[in-house]
Amino acid sequence: MSVVLTSRRWSLKGALPWAALGLCLVLLLSNMWHDTLFHGRSPVASPAVAEPPPSPRAAPAVATSVTLPEGKLKAAGVRTEPARTEVLPVEVGVPGRIDANTDRRVEIRPRASGVVREVHALLGQRVTKGDVLVVLDSPDIGSARLTLRARQRELVTARNEADWKNQVAANVAQLIPELRKGVAAATIEQQYADRPLGSNRALLLQAYAEYEIASHEAEKTSDLRKREIIGEHPFFLAQHTREGAQAKYEAALEQVRFDANQQKLLADQQVRQAEAAVIDAAQRLRILGVSEDVAHLLAHASDAVGDTSGEDVTAYPIVAPFDGIIIGKSAVPSQKAEMNDVLFTLADLSTVWVIANINESDLRVLPDLHGSIRLTATAYPGRTFVAKLLSVGAQVDPTTRTVPLLAETPNPDDLLKVGMFIRIVLDGANTERAVTVPTAAVVEIEGRKVVFVPSGKDERTFTVRPVKLGREVGDRQAILAGLANGETVVSSGAFFLKSELILQNETEED
Repeated sequence: MSVVLTSRRWSLKGALPWAALGLCLVLLLSNMWHDTLFHGRSPVASPAVAEPPPSPRAAPAVATSVTLPEGKLKAAGVRTEPARTEVLPVEVGVPGRIDANTDRRVEIRPRASGVVREVHALLGQRVTKGDVLVVLDSPDIGSARLTLRARQRELVTARNEADWKNQVAANVAQLIPELRKGVAAATIEQQYADRPLGSNRALLLQAYAEYEIASHEAEKTSDLRKREIIGEHPFFLAQHTREGAQAKYEAALEQVRFDANQQKLLADQQVRQAEAAVIDAAQRLRILGVSEDVAHLLAHASDAVGDTSGEDVTAYPIVAPFDGIIIGKSAVPSQKAEMNDVLFTLADLSTVWVIANINESDLRVLPDLHGSIRLTATAYPGRTFVAKLLSVGAQVDPTTRTVPLLAETPNPDDLLKVGMFIRIVLDGANTERAVTVPTAAVVEIEGRKVVFVPSGKDERTFTVRPVKLGREVGDRQAILAGLANGETVVSSGAFFLKSELILQNETEED
């Protein structure tokens, strides 16, 4: 029995290693045939090897030297001179900021209340003088326009009446001499039948007719008296009747002449008063912010007599008072706008102000500004702006121990923005030595400041030398790095060399 158990234990111990070996073989075979059974690939196929990407094409070398043919060298007028060391005052930097010129900055408010109907300007928009910024619906403007139209209609009536009175006065002035000549009343009536005389017609012609009758009666009685057909009394009565009729006739002539001229003067005066009323109404609109052409209103007053029902009398356009940029906007459609509401802020930024505070310790450099200062901005490295000094404060701020400085600089390209921080550069009392070259010797190539120096190979070859610039003094440019004192640089013709170098590089790339 013991023999049998011992044999069974041995058999189990010997079978375990073989079972483990078989399991490993099965796993190996299943891994090899996995791609064939599930992906359709051969178990002996070698895995694909990715090809390396093609190496990028090397960029062509950029030439840093340029050689000019003999003819071009003479045409370019290339001249050289050595860089030299000069004694320059040490720069003192003062922080400052850009602000709008307050003399050319305005807050646009309505002069009459209303409701915003249309908005035509946007924030940051450039506008010109006279451009409509916003249109309001204003009852005050409508009332003023209606008053203006009423004054125009009154002017038309006054002119018509004055025209009539002028015609009457002119006809009376022609009629009186003819009446004095003794032209028959019937003839006068016929000549002036279609010519206006007004109430003077009846007065003159009646007095003239009565005078003619009395004259005729006096002549007849005089003849009868001479022949002693009638007595003295009828003759005397006829004579005095003629004299009375003549006096009445002469008085009528004088009265008619006076009345006609007086009515003409009064009519002309009424026209002037009506014109003044139109001007006053137009000025009322101008006070409210609506400009009217007074000459046109007076010359075309009859336009107000026609149908004006289609006129938008409440429209109140507000226009730009000068060229500039909208730097503030609060107007929106349907907004109620009162006279103290700021609808837009307009600024003319063609010139801007430079504001800074000078430390008390730097005040000694202010007398040397000579009316101008230099300034730089972080946004434009390497560029210097020149500003005209306007004023320097007369009092030191007790808290900051600074003095305000105000200058003005042109801004034609709108590079300097309102609120931008800048650095004002002043010449200090101390001095320093710096290598300088002519300003014309420095050019810019691919964003770098460079000069051209002779290469030494021959007099027609020049090499680009990058440099670090310092300040500019007159026609000299300080060099902080890249050039030593005494080194020769191209002082004239550097721009021509730059053009030739660019053309040479473009040709090599092609």
